[in-house]
Amino acid sequence: MKNHLHLLLIAASSLALASAAQAQEATPEADQAVEVVEEKPDASAELEFLKAQVEALQAQIEQLAARTAKAEPSWKGAPQWADTAGWTFKPKGVLQFDAGYVSLPRRIAGTVAVGGTSPGSGVNTNNLGWGERARRLIFGVEGAIPGGFGYKFELELSQGGVNYEDLVISYQKPGSPWSVTLGHQYPLSSLELLTSNRFTSFMERAGNTDAFGFGRRIGGTVAYSDPAGQWALAGGLYGEDIANSNVARTGWQASVRGYYSPVISGVQTHFGFQYQHRNAPTDAQNVRYRQRPYTQITDQRFIDTGAIAARGDDILGGELAAIYKSFHFASEYQMLWVRGFRPGKTFGVNNGAGTTNFTAKDPTFRSGYAEIGYFLTGETRGYKGGKWDRTKVLHPITEGGIGAWQINGRFDFTDLNDRVAPGTVLTGNGITYVNGGRTMGYEASLIWLPIDYVKFMLQFAHSDISGGPSARAFSGFTTPAPSGFRHKYGVDAMTFRTQLDF
Repeated sequence: MKNHLHLLLIAASSLALASAAQAQEATPEADQAVEVVEEKPDASAELEFLKAQVEALQAQIEQLAARTAKAEPSWKGAPQWADTAGWTFKPKGVLQFDAGYVSLPRRIAGTVAVGGTSPGSGVNTNNLGWGERARRLIFGVEGAIPGGFGYKFELELSQGGVNYEDLVISYQKPGSPWSVTLGHQYPLSSLELLTSNRFTSFMERAGNTDAFGFGRRIGGTVAYSDPAGQWALAGGLYGEDIANSNVARTGWQASVRGYYSPVISGVQTHFGFQYQHRNAPTDAQNVRYRQRPYTQITDQRFIDTGAIAARGDDILGGELAAIYKSFHFASEYQMLWVRGFRPGKTFGVNNGAGTTNFTAKDPTFRSGYAEIGYFLTGETRGYKGGKWDRTKVLHPITEGGIGAWQINGRFDFTDLNDRVAPGTVLTGNGITYVNGGRTMGYEASLIWLPIDYVKFMLQFAHSDISGGPSARAFSGFTTPAPSGFRHKYGVDAMTFRTQLDF
């Protein structure tokens, strides 16, 4: 651009010199004529015209340079395009591959090689042992739209099918603490559920996520965030999963969540709570709770309540977390109350299909975890907006470092057992003891982040299980508390994950 400007200025100077030379060579009569017709103002006008041309050309060059800059993306794990009007566009994705081994149950009486995990059927050993899977293959885009709007579109392609991740449109007026998010999203269920799977410290989220059936739903969330960034309160109303192909999508959920996250004496703290009210679909009025052994390379759920006749449930939970330099702590606890139906309940036409297991009273279940973690290489775990975020690698291997190394330990438990009424244990109508089982998990993980967007994780999980489907396979239902209901056994799982996100 400077070269073009210099050429134009040289041309303008040449014209000015030529005009001056012509004036010197003119005859006196011509000089007089010049004075009469006032040529000097004409030369000045010519210079002004040339100046205007230079300025117009400069403006065109600046516009061209601006358009060229817009076409060149910035880089933040992936190319990102932005313009001055407020539009942005960024492709994104996650690739996770898991492999490992899940042991056969130990210290379990009788034959366990049976055909499933439904109540009273035991354990399907064909789906234990070595296994591998593409845990997640997520591809999508995200960005901003002028006026305070935003969008996110993600599809999950593992296991040879198409599932749906975040599909949302959001709005937040510039400078306003209020925001609205509409579309397919996670309800306000827990700290760990709202944290991206890219940033969790273990391969699977805490046991309550699996056991209590948390997942995305179509709906809307309204949130108020403190401008100082210390607290937020959000509420939402949601329907069912977008993948539900039924025409009658009558299940729904209402949720509220709040958190307070001040920095106290150099410690980033997090205090939170959430409440959820869930209604089952009217055409299948039952609830079911079950959990895998902290990995999804097997489909076996060693604890499982089976379907319970109910209109829905209510869940109340608390969250506690802290970060101090390279150390972090996190814990959550949730109580779940089933709103069940009593024996003799009748349903309307086409409603309550398959609802057979009625409890004498409403059962209550619980789940919680506590974890600690430490970065051996000096990093600090990322935290932003009331959830865990990306950790910045201090010494990536691209700069001659060894990356970030983190160790983590967790205790996790889920209790799906409940004596709801005294008397003989029954099945079908008037169940007095729900024997979904109880698991106590002990997990350890080693994480290596060679650079910001690549992650390797090695995890070991031991589950101590009491009761549940396998125990019911080996006990009768004739006494108030069959010994099989309390039968204990152990399961180990060793798994490895390779992850890339962008």
